[in-house]
Amino acid sequence: MPDSALSLAVVIPTYNRRAILERTLDALGDQSRRDFRIVVVDDGSTDGTWEWLEMRAVTARRPSLSIVRQANRGQGQARNQGLRQVEEPLVLFLGDDIIPRRELVAEHLAAHARLGARYPLLAVVGFTDWRRSEMAVTPALEMVNREGHQFGFGHMQPEREVPFTCFYTSNISLPRSLLGDEPFDPEFAAYGWEDIELGYRLSLSGLKLVYHPAAAAEHLHPMTLVDLFARQRLVGRGLHTLRKLHPELSLAPLLSAAEPPRWFAAGRRLIPPLVPLLSALDGLGLPLGKPILHRVLMCAFYLGQAAA
Repeated sequence: MPDSALSLAVVIPTYNRRAILERTLDALGDQSRRDFRIVVVDDGSTDGTWEWLEMRAVTARRPSLSIVRQANRGQGQARNQGLRQVEEPLVLFLGDDIIPRRELVAEHLAAHARLGARYPLLAVVGFTDWRRSEMAVTPALEMVNREGHQFGFGHMQPEREVPFTCFYTSNISLPRSLLGDEPFDPEFAAYGWEDIELGYRLSLSGLKLVYHPAAAAEHLHPMTLVDLFARQRLVGRGLHTLRKLHPELSLAPLLSAAEPPRWFAAGRRLIPPLVPLLSALDGLGLPLGKPILHRVLMCAFYLGQAAA
């Protein structure tokens, strides 16, 4: 099928990020293809996002902009709300702090047109780099984008299948018909895992995820190692919900081990006090080494898991 025959809606959940959302929408308005629609779901923002969106929606032309508002219920439920507005055959999930490169939409459409015959049930996973022109990318940020703590792009091959754990809703497109009205499980109240859980269920139904790095965007979200440590605690806590819904995943090789390793008994006491110092060193660009960074982030993960 030629990509000109396909149409697409971009669904973006947002919460109190008006400034960066404006950058993301501006970049979508400058795409090489304009024949798509944007759906933004305001997840109960209190920073004037909704009022600003109301004004922007009035003047938006191509691409058109639809806006929806809900009480603060999290990204998953915001995406569900946005999906209810989508009638286009393809949906592209994008984060509100993910600034698309100019060919993003065109590349997603081209990938579906080219690969759709080979993969009847296809999700296209795009590449998300850091916004290097506007933020310092420390060794820790470099690692979490490549090694799987947030994204695993360092282990993905262009135009090859990737596992369900790469169902990254920051930059992924798939047929709307596969999703229904509430694909993201409302059980996920904490941060993370609702997208991976959906990817798992869809993979059981035959969905194939294919990595297409030409569908590229840039993540504008500066974080220190202290920030990443706090984030990983939330990720560890959220894994409890995934395992409750799918006990068979407790020992899945693509997920962290069900039981913390032996080093965690001492690490849970020794590592947290060192994080501010390690964060300062990382901020200076000093390479702490992957083994140290990995252990720090996994300590946070297991602390969150223990608190669940």
